[in-house]
Amino acid sequence: MGEQDIGDLEEIRRGIEGWLKGQLPERRGLAISHLEFPKASGESSVTLILDATFADSAQERFVFRMAPPKSQVFETHDLLMQFQMMQIMTAEGLPAPPLVGYEPDSSMLGSDFYVMGFCEGRIPPDNPPMMLAGWLKDEVGAQDRTAMWASGIETLAKIHRIDPGAHDLTRLPRARDGETLVGEELRIFDSMFKPELRQAVDSRILAGWEFLRDTSPPAGESALCWGDSRPGNLIFRDNRVAAVLDWEMASISDPRADLAWWIWIDRCNSEGLGAERLPGLPAPAEVYARWGELTGRSITGIEWFELFAVVRYAIVLELKFAAMREANPDMVVPNFTAQFIPDLIEATRNAL
Repeated sequence: MGEQDIGDLEEIRRGIEGWLKGQLPERRGLAISHLEFPKASGESSVTLILDATFADSAQERFVFRMAPPKSQVFETHDLLMQFQMMQIMTAEGLPAPPLVGYEPDSSMLGSDFYVMGFCEGRIPPDNPPMMLAGWLKDEVGAQDRTAMWASGIETLAKIHRIDPGAHDLTRLPRARDGETLVGEELRIFDSMFKPELRQAVDSRILAGWEFLRDTSPPAGESALCWGDSRPGNLIFRDNRVAAVLDWEMASISDPRADLAWWIWIDRCNSEGLGAERLPGLPAPAEVYARWGELTGRSITGIEWFELFAVVRYAIVLELKFAAMREANPDMVVPNFTAQFIPDLIEATRNAL
């Protein structure tokens, strides 16, 4: 998403500066000298990189996040839940950014918000997709990519091994009694997939969604799920995960949904765009096997979750395309995920 229209940036700068002074009273002379939108990533919440200076000439960077005035994708933004998820990651010893604080008063800047410390490292880019261009493609070798993906899968497995009973997870969406574990996610995306959108989409996307609504995934065990589990939401340093980002889609759900999302966002943004996956990245079967080893969970029924991942991603893209067409009404953007759906429906049907 990158840069967004959030109003007077100078007014926002002054507001954040005043708030940070209250949060960090021991840091004398705090001033926000510069703020900017991140260049290559950012899909939902408004993100700003803040450069701060202090009376002792020290300099520090922070990251600010708030809800967008108009969301392209999600109907709600639970920023407190996102903040709490990072607190839980820290408590569990998983990599997370250092947190400064959460502000519930939306009258200050037009939304509640939180601020965290800047975490040094590199994020595989979304824009352009990492398989097409950028540092992951051009500046690192196959062995580095192998190590990064291994660290990413280890981190995902650690998230799925967290004991939900050890933390207050009351803000997390979850299925209702009697539903499959993904019942709440089905409801959320059914609401996002508006009637006018269904009328305009590639028929394969609609067929995939209807198939998912008419079937149920094989039973599994619930876990704390990241939701937007992909390399583009990780900060890497020295080929290891330094921080897990973006918890907008977190839930208590079936971790096979996280696993399939990790695989298929990658495949859609490479094979779906006619690009080869980069050398060093493990094959999906290797990822599935490694995750099973690390979690002790079965991937039986993963076919349903693969279809679930691709159709949900297709809906997200359609919402983005619709927002883009508001500024360019004649723009036509084929949804490159649709090509995978017929074969995934057939594979799921055969597996059920």
